[in-house]
Amino acid sequence: MIQTALLLLWLGLLVAGDTSIGRALRRILVEAPARWCNRWSRGDVLLILCLIAGAAVILWTMEAEGRLFLGMFGPDIVAGAGMLELGSLLDVAVTAVAVFTTLRVQGLRHWIQGRASRPAGRARRTQRERLPASNDDDDGPACAVAA
Repeated sequence: MIQTALLLLWLGLLVAGDTSIGRALRRILVEAPARWCNRWSRGDVLLILCLIAGAAVILWTMEAEGRLFLGMFGPDIVAGAGMLELGSLLDVAVTAVAVFTTLRVQGLRHWIQGRASRPAGRARRTQRERLPASNDDDDGPACAVAA
């Protein structure tokens, strides 16, 4: 029902164009949500994405019980996240992960360059001719007699 109403309003926005109704619809449907979204910081978006991912994991693993859990405890989680200003903490965490990943990639790049700049390698060792073992249990004579 609500989706149909929004689709009809957006269709009216397209059809109305630059009329007074079109400008009013544009202010309501485009500019007001854009101003509201413009107030969000990167940390707020990361917080929302983490909350959605956590809810998806709970719903996926717990199924019906997960819906009950989120229905009862979800508002408290969101309120607590808003009070603790987790957006800035998520910014710090993402920055730390990015820095450590960059350092690991640079270390891997230096290791690969070090391996590539080594000389081609040494010549292979030739195998010596093996002497028979002294405890050979063959049926032949124990020692060769020189004639």
